[in-house]
Amino acid sequence: MSNQSNDDDDASNAIYINLTVPPNVEPGVDSLTFEYNGNEMEILIPEDSVAGDVLQIQVGNSSSHRRDAATKSSSLMDELNGLEDDDVNNTKLVQNNVREGVATVTLGEGLKSTATLQLLEELPKNDSSSTVFNREGDGTANCPWPSGIVLAQSLTSKMGIEYLTNMMKHSDGDQIDCMELGSGLGTCGIALAHALASIETPSMTSYQIVLTDRGDETIALLRENIDRNCTFGGANKKLSVTPHPLTWGNELLTDCSAPKKFNCIIGSDLLYNSRESYEPLLNTIQQHLHPDGTVILSVRWRKPELEREFFRKAEKLGIIFVNWKEFEECESFKGRCPARLNWSEYGNPESECSNEYFLNTNVSVGNVTKSLAAITEDDMECMNDEEYASFEEKQIQIYVAGYSAKKKGRKRDFDRIS
Repeated sequence: MSNQSNDDDDASNAIYINLTVPPNVEPGVDSLTFEYNGNEMEILIPEDSVAGDVLQIQVGNSSSHRRDAATKSSSLMDELNGLEDDDVNNTKLVQNNVREGVATVTLGEGLKSTATLQLLEELPKNDSSSTVFNREGDGTANCPWPSGIVLAQSLTSKMGIEYLTNMMKHSDGDQIDCMELGSGLGTCGIALAHALASIETPSMTSYQIVLTDRGDETIALLRENIDRNCTFGGANKKLSVTPHPLTWGNELLTDCSAPKKFNCIIGSDLLYNSRESYEPLLNTIQQHLHPDGTVILSVRWRKPELEREFFRKAEKLGIIFVNWKEFEECESFKGRCPARLNWSEYGNPESECSNEYFLNTNVSVGNVTKSLAAITEDDMECMNDEEYASFEEKQIQIYVAGYSAKKKGRKRDFDRIS
């Protein structure tokens, strides 16, 4: 009984530090660093971790902080290295569900009524516990990312709805087909559905939106989020939103076994991974983009020299990406995403415009103003949530693309033959 009591006391006095697993890390190989009591510590990321997981690290308990000064001076490094048996037993790494579980994204002001998405970040326990899912991807699908939020809000702004309305007017046929690539939680695809639902269209026009990603679990989560957030009422029975598994490089086929063509393809934060993904991604876009279709791509620049290769490859295929001028001129986004650089300029040290942007664009770090060019990793750690969100958005741009006139004609001829 006394042992149980001591265990309960230890649990109630436990001191924890929470660390979120970021994207682009390799579990079991990469480590996370943090500072405790003036010491920089390093923890190996568990092998079964995914991006967005919160690692809860017990660094001791409050009783240890009430010891005399000599004992209290031992560092966390000492505890992790096992210099004290009691502290070795109390210092442990626990991976648990500390996530809030639901991501909230408020959509743009262009909708007929205010809309806020409630996006599940993981499947309800009663669903995930009864089914064994095929896990694919790197875990980045389990949370909304800033570039996706910006795209979702721009599509549902007055500017975005006007842009979509004009784009749909030039689409042939009574059905408008749209696809989101790398949907994750479905933030942008569901926002697009809300935008299209608000557009006054001829009664014969119908919309089909397909949200795509990899892995059975991601598709099941997409289905949950669609069901929870796409209730538009009887007036919009001709708007269909469905999830579908798709690995870049593969195709969604029609009943005639031909690649399905989409009037609009959207995506956000698709270039973060590596250049190896660019050709499969472009192959998928090329196979599915209607000759008169439009691609809307939200980019959060991280490695501009690497990411620029995607746009170069696209141009070789006749897919021309340009700045979304309507977005850049919209008052709602001018201050949030002020970059006005084309893809060949952003982050290019040989571009005077880019150098000026980084030197003259300021962000706050703990209420201290610094230029974007001067920001360090330590600065990023010191930012509060609002400062970090602003820092992210200043590195986000949205590009639109379609086939060049020459390529467009060839695509129409090829599609007629096939």
